[in-house]
Amino acid sequence: MSVIENVPVNTFRNYLNILNDSSSKDELKLKATQELSEHFEMIMQSPAYPSFLENSLKIFMRILQDGEPQFIQENTMQHIRKLILEMIHRLPITESLRQHVKTIITMMLKILKTDNEENVLVCLRIIIELHKHFRPSFNSEIQLFLGFVKEIYTSLPNHLTSIFETSNDVWVTDLKDLNLEALLSEAYSVRTIHVEKALDSNSQQQIYNLLPRGVLSLKVLQELPIIVVLMYQIYKNAVHQEVSEFIPLILTTINLQPTVTRRNSPQKEIYVEFMGAQIKTLSFLAYIVRIFQEVVIASSLSVTSGMLNLMKNCPKEAAHLRKELLIAARHIFATDLRQKFIPSIEQLFDEDLLIGKGVTLDSIRPLAYSTLADLAHHVRQSLNIDVLIKAVNLFSKNVHDESLAVGIQTMSCKLLLNLVDCLRHHSETEPQRSKALLSKLLKVFVKKFETIAKIQLPLIIQKCKGHSISGAIVNSSGNVSMSQINAPDLKDDISNIQVSASGSQWIYSVNVAEFRSLVKTLVGGVKTITWGFFNSKFQLTDTILASHEKIFGPEIVCSYIDLVYYAMEALDIYTINVNPNQQRTSGLISRSKEEKEVLEHFSGIFLMMHSQNFQEIFSTTINFLVERIYKNQSLQVIANSFLANPTTSPLFATVLVEYLLNKMEEMGSNLERSNLYLRLFKLVFGSVSLFPVENEQMLRPHLHKIVNRSMELALISEEPYNYFLLLRALFRSIGGGSHDLLYQEFLPLLPNLLEGLNRLQSGFHKQHMRDLFVELCLTVPVRLSSLLPYLPMLMDPLVSALNGSPTLISQI
Repeated sequence: MSVIENVPVNTFRNYLNILNDSSSKDELKLKATQELSEHFEMIMQSPAYPSFLENSLKIFMRILQDGEPQFIQENTMQHIRKLILEMIHRLPITESLRQHVKTIITMMLKILKTDNEENVLVCLRIIIELHKHFRPSFNSEIQLFLGFVKEIYTSLPNHLTSIFETSNDVWVTDLKDLNLEALLSEAYSVRTIHVEKALDSNSQQQIYNLLPRGVLSLKVLQELPIIVVLMYQIYKNAVHQEVSEFIPLILTTINLQPTVTRRNSPQKEIYVEFMGAQIKTLSFLAYIVRIFQEVVIASSLSVTSGMLNLMKNCPKEAAHLRKELLIAARHIFATDLRQKFIPSIEQLFDEDLLIGKGVTLDSIRPLAYSTLADLAHHVRQSLNIDVLIKAVNLFSKNVHDESLAVGIQTMSCKLLLNLVDCLRHHSETEPQRSKALLSKLLKVFVKKFETIAKIQLPLIIQKCKGHSISGAIVNSSGNVSMSQINAPDLKDDISNIQVSASGSQWIYSVNVAEFRSLVKTLVGGVKTITWGFFNSKFQLTDTILASHEKIFGPEIVCSYIDLVYYAMEALDIYTINVNPNQQRTSGLISRSKEEKEVLEHFSGIFLMMHSQNFQEIFSTTINFLVERIYKNQSLQVIANSFLANPTTSPLFATVLVEYLLNKMEEMGSNLERSNLYLRLFKLVFGSVSLFPVENEQMLRPHLHKIVNRSMELALISEEPYNYFLLLRALFRSIGGGSHDLLYQEFLPLLPNLLEGLNRLQSGFHKQHMRDLFVELCLTVPVRLSSLLPYLPMLMDPLVSALNGSPTLISQI
């Protein structure tokens, strides 16, 4: 309060007295007003503030009431009036102000009709603040105000020509020569007055600004809708009818179109202000559209044409206007009115219309795309094939646009997968184009998996390890900023991938959760696309039909092969530990619910396929698939799913067992690989018990090789134990007396096998090895009757078992 002490309250009262003295000069009054304004916050903190408020408001109201509106911005009296209004606006919202609210609002409503643009804009802010905080009771002045706003809108079309054809500059030799009334009648924004008063050769030209009347000002027009909305919120029932009467005026306003010449005139500021007024008016409609939905729908053609014209005409320099336009459009699209945009929706897929051509508009691209996606999603069943093509083209591009946030890429994927069912409907009448679009969608999704697997995921992993890579800067907030990174610098084999719009630079922030959501959406998308292929009604010439199932051609099969390669790498996004307090173990227990669902959905893509295509894909990719399971054990869910499905089980088991037979030599040296191969062998053997009819035939031709190779390799390898574990897994899986086909196949192997195992269990080995040999002798998978000729060879194992552990005794 020391400052207040330096400037006594009496000083401020003196300033008020100067303002109140009609004999004081205007310059002195301005100085007094400036001092009051400068120390206004200080006055409000003073204990004398309530009495100051009472006195000051009386004087302020009198000056505003008695003083003439000024339209030359530089006039002393204009400065005084504006400062007074600004001080009223700065008054703290307190109970002491409440008793003055009605007086202030009455004065502000009067000034609206008579004063200049600058002062009216302050008045509007005062009206808004006082209504928001004090909510005065409804009175006739509110209706008069709404009527005043209606008059402004009603007269706007009559001014359209003069708005753009009136020159912004006025030249006079003396300010007194100015025909103020004539100029004000055609002033819609601030006009510049050049005074060429030649007093001597050294005199300089003087410049003044002519302020338009508030009732004609385009800037004021931009602020009126928000006040009408506020009035409706406060006095809903009382002003319902008045607000409904605005609808035809709104529709007329948004459909006003300046000519091309006017739009391209040098007075660009006027055009931007006019567009701003139109877009604010559309925002007004967006607010009330749900309340008056039936009335608006009845005039839907005016709404659609008006909005599209605004998008078309919005100047590229005015990014803020396009953003507001898109927000209004989003609100309108959220109502039943969106159905009325179906005939013209094709135009919205033109980015020049939707976003504009301005370079500075990139910041609003996400808003534009999400708004369009929302509309397309809700009306998708009504879109023709030509519009669907445009939608697929636009949002496919967005999926691969690295300048867009990951969330927008994910949203684009979701829209594309929602269009699959629409393409299925069109497949009856447009089979060729529908199939081509589904094929394109598949390629788009697979390509995105490639981008994630080869470019983005390595960077995310490096970032999460806290390392920098190829110029990537990892900061403390956990974001990785990529600056001037070329795709070929990261991987040699990804030069064909489009990295960004510029092709050479990435700048994005890593968010593991967002990338997981993207991968989940991509997996669901490919599954939906695959469903679309099988449920569409393409012509018979386009596909080969076998047992009413569709077989893919080579091009689509290649896409699915690529899917295996890239998606199974991209799924590593779930191995990243985003919570340092949690440890992800090497086993499968720690797998999240979301990861398990995604892996099951991924498996489901291939479970839908014709067996011929399934075998083609996994015969080609089995090496890679097993390699991926080795690096990420969670992916074993995929193999489990294939082996647990009656259709794919024998097919995948055949491919897998043939692969494993070629890898048997590695089981004797590489412990980690050996454990993986042993686990996969067990899966194959387990599938025989699950589907005996189908899978006995699968295993039968490989039985001899599995047994013989195991015995051979066990004798020459460094780690023979794994081969005997493999035999134990085989014997346990097919033992039990229910696999006659395999028992018959096993009989010729019995003499040599028992002889070999007997010899081994009689030799010098560690106890756990001896126990394993005994168990193998006692569990050979044949009928008991077939073992009778070999009883002498089983005597030693039986004795050993009886003298052994409870586990061995149970095998007898």
